[in-house]
Order: sequence, then C-alpha cells, then structure tokens
Amino acid sequence: GVQVTPASRVTQRLGGEHRLLVCNAHQGFHPDAFAAAVGTLRGGGDCVLLVPALDGWAAYPDPDKARFAAHPRRLEDMHGAFVERLLRCWRPHPATRVVDPNRPFAVRLAAPSTAGFRLTENQRSAVTAVQRVALGHARRPLVLTADRGRGKSTVLGIAAARLLLGGLARVTVVAPHRAAAETLYRHAMSEAGLEPRAPGDVAIAGRRLAFRLPADCVSGAVAAPGLILVDEAAAIPVGVLERLLEVGNRLVFASTVHGYEGSGRGFDIRFRALLDQRMPQWRALHLFEALRWPPDDPLEDALNRAFLLDAELAPAPSGVTPVLERVDPAALAGQESLLRSTFALLVNAHYQTRPSDLRQLLDNPDIHLWLARHGNQVLGVLLACAEGDFDADTAQQVVSGRRRPRGHLLPQSLAVHAGLDQALGLRVLRVQRIAVHPQLRRRRFGRGLIEAAADWATRHGFDLLGCAFAADAELLAFWHASRFEAARLGTRVDPASAAHSLFMLRGLSRPGLGLVGQANRQFQQGLPWSLAASLSAIDGRLGALLLRGRVCDDLRLSTAEWLALARVASGVRQPATADSALWKALVAIAARGEAAPDRLAPLLARWLQHQAFDQVCRTYGLSGRRGLERCLRELLEQNPLCPASHG
Repeated sequence: GVQVTPASRVTQRLGGEHRLLVCNAHQGFHPDAFAAAVGTLRGGGDCVLLVPALDGWAAYPDPDKARFAAHPRRLEDMHGAFVERLLRCWRPHPATRVVDPNRPFAVRLAAPSTAGFRLTENQRSAVTAVQRVALGHARRPLVLTADRGRGKSTVLGIAAARLLLGGLARVTVVAPHRAAAETLYRHAMSEAGLEPRAPGDVAIAGRRLAFRLPADCVSGAVAAPGLILVDEAAAIPVGVLERLLEVGNRLVFASTVHGYEGSGRGFDIRFRALLDQRMPQWRALHLFEALRWPPDDPLEDALNRAFLLDAELAPAPSGVTPVLERVDPAALAGQESLLRSTFALLVNAHYQTRPSDLRQLLDNPDIHLWLARHGNQVLGVLLACAEGDFDADTAQQVVSGRRRPRGHLLPQSLAVHAGLDQALGLRVLRVQRIAVHPQLRRRRFGRGLIEAAADWATRHGFDLLGCAFAADAELLAFWHASRFEAARLGTRVDPASAAHSLFMLRGLSRPGLGLVGQANRQFQQGLPWSLAASLSAIDGRLGALLLRGRVCDDLRLSTAEWLALARVASGVRQPATADSALWKALVAIAARGEAAPDRLAPLLARWLQHQAFDQVCRTYGLSGRRGLERCLRELLEQNPLCPASHG
C-alpha cells in the first residue's frame, strides 16, 4: 500500500492527505518537494527522513544540487552549508528525533479519517464569503490569505462548484500555472460528484469552470461575466491583477502568506493600495485553522524555522544610513539573525521565493551577495551569479547547437538568440535579485548596491554586469538609470509573468563595453520590425522607452514622405494613406526621446504594432478612432520632422 512519488511530481499529491510520510534524501533532498509533501501529512503521523550518516550528510554529493551546479561545476564543488544549518535547527527541536537504522523502531501512523472530509468553521465562513462576492453587490472583491495547509484552494474549489450547481453561468480560475490550480479543481469536481479533471474548461451542471494563465488575462481571454478566482495571486504580477480589475466586477484574490508556493507579503503591500484606489469596498479574510494538524503543531514549526517560511520583515529604522558590504553566502548560514533578515527581504520583494532558493544561496559557490545593513537588520540585498568564461571549444559547441551547458542564462541567450557569440567567452556577473526595504525605496540604496557589485566585479576581472527580468517600463527606467543597456527582448511571453524577458548589460572592461555597444545597436536596429511581429503585443510605453536613442539613418524620410506627414498633421490626408511615412516618423520621434511614453504608446500600438483600432482605444482609454487620429495629428504638429531627414 506504499505509494512512491518522485520529487518532481509531489505537487500532484497536494490536496490529498497521508498518514505517514517517508522521504529518501539519498536520492536527493529537494526542499520544495519536501515542504510540499509535509503539508499533506495528517496530525499524529510521522515524517521520516532517510539521510546519510549525520556527520557526513553535509558533504554528501546530493543529486538535488545538480539543479543549480552550473557548468563546469560538479556536485563535490557545491557547499554543504544548507544541510549544516538544517541540522543545527533540527537537532534540538522537539519535533525531531534521530533514530539508529540498525535498531528496530516504530513509526506512527495517523489515525484513519472516519468522518470523511469536513470543512472547519473558519473554512465554511470563507466559502460563504466567496459565494457572497458572486451573488452580492458587484465591485466588492475578496482577498483571501492563509498559511500553507489551511485549505485556501479547497475553499475556492468548493465555492466554485456550489455556485455553478446553484445556477451561476461561469467561474474562471486564474493561476500562475496549471499545477497551482490542481487542488482547486480536485475539490470542485468532488463537490459536484464528478470524476477528477485537470485544470481546463470543464462543465459542471452544464455550466463552465474555466482555467486561464496570466498571459491570457493580458491578451483578453478572460471573460467578464461570472466570478473570477485568482489562486496564488502573489505569484502573478500586479499589472496582470490590475488588468483583471478592469475586466471583472466579481473577483476573489487568494494568496499564501507563508509556504513553498511563495510569499504573499509583497503582494499584500503592493496590491492593497491598488484595491483601495480601484475598488475601495474590498474585504479581507484570513484562514488560520490547519486542515490536517492541530494549532501550534511542532512539525510545522520545525519546517518554518529550517526553511525560513515564516521570515517576517521588520519595520525599517528611521534616519539610518546602511553599511554596504559583500557577504559570503555560505558564511551567512552561521549568522541566523542576518540570514533571516536577508531572506525576509527577498521573500517580501519577490513573489516566488522557495526553500530551494535558500539552498542555492547557501550552497552555490557561484552566488555572490551584497547587503545594505544596519546591525543585523538587512535593508537592501543584491544577489548575483557568475556566468560565462567558456573555453573556445565549449563555446563553439554552444553556437553550433551541439551543447547547452547547465546555467549561464545570459551569455548563452545572447549567443544563441542574438548572434553575440563573443558573450560566451566573457566573464559575466548576472544580478538575479535586488531588493530594498519598501519603506526605504527611491533613496538610491538599490543603485548603491549595483555600484558596489560593479566595483567588486571590475576588480575581479569580470567583463559585464547583466540582468534579465520580466520587462515593464518602471523596471526598465531603473536599470537605465544604473547605466545598463537593452541587449535582447525575448520573443515569447512567459505564461506566469505575462511579459517578455528583457536582457540588459553594463560594460566593465574594454571587451565588455564593446559587446554592450554592439548588442544595443543591433537590438535597437531590429526593434521597429520586431514590434510588428514577435513583439506586437507588448505595452506601447515599453516600446517607446526601448526605442530611445536609436540611430535612424536607415529610416530617412523622403521629401514626398515629409509632405505626406505634413498633410496628415493638418487633417488634409487620412493616416491610412501614409502608413510607411507614419511608421518611419513614429520610430524617429520615439528615438529622440522628447515625447512622453504615455503619449506615444497608443500611436506605436496602432502604426508600428498594427493592433486593431478598437483594441488600442480600449487599452489606452481613447474615445474611438477619431480620438486616436487626433492624438496622432497633435504629436506630428508638436514634433516636426525635416524633409530628407530622420529628425
């Protein structure tokens, strides 16, 4: 009767419950999978962890470390600080005991569940609150928060099924990925008396339970009628949630506060202000009763301490100037207060910080860390990873498509997708994460961290400082201010972030500066064409910012095109009869950087990205086709271009 589940499939077991859990760490101790599996264990049952001899576990070549052992690192190159700290947390904890495998010992099975599944009073109140959103007054969304194992997704699934069975025509579920909605769907189908179904469009009582990804929300694939349930909202960009507030009147946003899914703290801070502005009658409800174990469960406490799942961000002290310093991540494992403060800030600022991130921070020798700290309180953090420095033979295998060595995201992307082969041989320090305490933002602490990393990297022979992030206008402005230049914009939209990945670079050496100049010129030269093809759906404001500084010698206006623009500006000629001239003119005006991105955005969306008139007007709040053309005429009048020039 023992069910064996590999770590990669543990998420498929979520929502169920088990009387005993055994984890074989000899085959790899996967922190995310372990934390997830413990959440399915019923109170009274043992969690048994099979590990090497404790005095040698930290040095054990754990196969799980291969996930972040970048080429040419081997397992034995990885640190063991994560396990060393784990043992320090668990040895004295009342929830743990060490047993001798050579002597018989008994494990405890939780008592079998005889009453079947039952909601607690707290969860029943939550189901009622979700139903009230669907059936009561419109524009009163619910924000449902809970720690892991409190039945948040269960509540959503049961409420969805009851509403559909009661006559509601449609419930749409939005989640960062399909696995995140599996528990919701399992309980919805069970409540409706149907066989389990994977997340998708399914029928309940002839009515629709639909599933959508964040990218679908941006593209308009979320229908307004009915109820919209957003599960794991903390893992969805606030811009996508803002779009949902535009298309829906009945919404529930659910988020995990502490757990392996990611933290809801940053979501709470950023999203609360948006709700206050858009739908001020929103309500909040917190689930506090665990489904499968009693309050103050010692195993849950042991898990929270070991993986810092309960790391809380303390208020920032006023009037302090933090000290900027580079810290050895492995040494951080022995400074619990400093580690806890560091991780709390990372969790707060980034919506999917997982237990595996803690292991990578402590065990990966290619990770470098800078802190802005006041005593043991961390007020800013920059996490970076060393990449590149391939030998000529390996680089040739990469560009020929014969090898894709593990890691090295930035140089491999630039070489394979942008033709910048020389990036493989350069030493790159890629900023993975940067965070500043929310009470201290816009005080240049972030830039200070970047400069500290740049100075260190220059002294230690790095050629480039780089970053890659889900592109938006605000982040682009931050990195531009820190002297980074755009090098590549991914052609695919990430389903979870609903955005393209933007790669930016800053040169630190002569070869690095040369590559940055080449990469940025090449990127900007191709950008106008890409905006009409693979980038046709990006925000026009982002497009306007990326075009700034482009050299437009290849897009010179002829005398006839200049005359056409003058007549379009005066209203004598229709824009549709001067498409090529408008295309060149808008690129040139964006390149000069004098027109505000908000003003340029709808015009780029229409005449460069070829989006439909009604879509452009809806996205940018314009009053129909005439309103859009009036904006075009005003822009041309106020930004004149000379004959036979690019402006």
